[in-house]
Amino acid sequence: MAADPSTLSPLDAAFLYFETPTQPLHVGCVTLLEAPVPFDELMALFEERLFRFRRYRQRPVRPALDLALPRWEDVSDFDPRRHVRRVAVPPPGDEDALHELVDTLFATALDPGLPLWETYLIEGLPAGRAALLFKIHHCMIDGVSGAHLLELLTDPEDAEPSPAPPPTLPVVRRRKPGPLERLVGLLDPSRPRAQLQAVREALRSIGTLVGAPPSRLPFNGTLSGRRRIVWSSFAMQDVLAVRGAVGCKVNDVVLAVIAGALRRHLLARGVAPEAMTVRTLVPVSIRPSSDRLTFGNLVAAMLPRLPVAASDPLARLREITREMNELKERGQARASAFFMDLVGQLPAPVEALLGRLLVGQPLVNTVCTNVPGPPGRRTLLGRGVLEIHPIVPLFQAMGLEFAILSYGGRLSITAAADPGLVPDAAALGPALTASFLELKAAALDATPAAATPSRPSFRVGDLMTRELLAVSPHDSFADAWQIMREARIRHLPVVDRELRLVGLVTHRDLLGHAPSDLDEPREDERVAALSRVHIGDIMETHLSTSSPDEPLAAAGRRMLEGKIGCLPVVAGDGRLVGILTESDFVRWLAQIAADIAPAGTGRATAAIRR
Repeated sequence: MAADPSTLSPLDAAFLYFETPTQPLHVGCVTLLEAPVPFDELMALFEERLFRFRRYRQRPVRPALDLALPRWEDVSDFDPRRHVRRVAVPPPGDEDALHELVDTLFATALDPGLPLWETYLIEGLPAGRAALLFKIHHCMIDGVSGAHLLELLTDPEDAEPSPAPPPTLPVVRRRKPGPLERLVGLLDPSRPRAQLQAVREALRSIGTLVGAPPSRLPFNGTLSGRRRIVWSSFAMQDVLAVRGAVGCKVNDVVLAVIAGALRRHLLARGVAPEAMTVRTLVPVSIRPSSDRLTFGNLVAAMLPRLPVAASDPLARLREITREMNELKERGQARASAFFMDLVGQLPAPVEALLGRLLVGQPLVNTVCTNVPGPPGRRTLLGRGVLEIHPIVPLFQAMGLEFAILSYGGRLSITAAADPGLVPDAAALGPALTASFLELKAAALDATPAAATPSRPSFRVGDLMTRELLAVSPHDSFADAWQIMREARIRHLPVVDRELRLVGLVTHRDLLGHAPSDLDEPREDERVAALSRVHIGDIMETHLSTSSPDEPLAAAGRRMLEGKIGCLPVVAGDGRLVGILTESDFVRWLAQIAADIAPAGTGRATAAIRR
């Protein structure tokens, strides 16, 4: 039976139950624009693209005594100008003034009598820039759906159609299993051994959610209601270079950077290294790739420990990579989704009572939520979107949390802090920068790569492979393994129903998560284990991509410097149109050696057949 769309899900309702005057639970972001936006034009844009969603004209209403889940109800006197407002940064309008204004605006709770969202057009910034501060209650969206809404409000910077029509990709599709199926598999009496193994894995995965209560750190305590928002951004190419040098995920690099910054922060607060036990909650999206522009929360979680005590930046990164791989293999994200589904079966009054009783009880020390931003560079009403800095709410005695978002070749790490618990919050930005530079220096060879001679006449579209195979995030590990083995390929794009690129899985990813003969001696058990892992659990979502018009020399330099094996090639609307790999360059060089003109070799690439 389909869920009633007018009723909040138990997870969405929890964000209402846990909200207090000092713990407002709205999320948001600061979007920096290259030029001012006329207010009337902004209102017209919202009217055209946003207000067509009924949810933006509704508010959640809790029944008496919380005897049932809250319901969405229309606001009869909805006035958009009560939600979209103009403000100006006080003189001198510098970065500090912008941060002070954002701190004040974001700390203010949303009016429960109105739809739970606000947008501020911030004017008066230097160099003729402007900014938008978005605030929306967590009961309405999660990070991924928030990124989808940003994509809806903006347009691709290059609105010209791609010179190559998007290909029709053979995409393997499977029915998305429910939470119980994800953990224990379909009950099949004819396979008792497999079912016993599945139940054992489920219990082991759930056990990873249960541990000793987190130790209290200086930033864990009673929240004051005030907020300090600090962000640092990094070149995505540098982040990818570190990832390629070490052989890990972008998220692992981000967690290592945060761990290094926390180490600096805790040392400055007089915390001894041996007392630096930091457990973080890392949300994991379980939203189907086809589920775009819908509301509500569809997330699971992983609970790794950050190796803050380690002084060596590479040791921190390798330890994080090891633990994250272990938690993925043990299915912690699926276990947490299953656990939240079980909690969601509690009667609404019981869930609401838990929300009141558990306020102030720390579940972990901090949160690190990582979301890919809109694809490519975007514009809003013709003004370029320069940067996007995400903001996460503080929750359950956690006075310091982090939100991460990649956009336009940059990766932003934004710290949300309670000044009462983190009086030196302004130092977090420099600490994040110092931590990344330390990690980059340790991971990369200091010798710069030799420059490749510029060949502007050759473009990525001349060389890329156009005939592709792809999978969806909900296909199984076994599907990807079989496709890559049969097609003899090392990189497999992950796309949604509209062929938008959402991730990439590599041969190295599969090898890193495949059970060995020693772990699973029986081949049928190894195959069963592969089938229980989904592509969305292991794929990389923060990618370096190219366009068909990018100069080939520039793309090749990026691959060399970042140790990147392939560049997915996407059109302006985010659809996958090709892939550029090391093998394409090798074929091209072979043709050059044989005095064959390289132009058009990509079009002559043989089709990959299964």
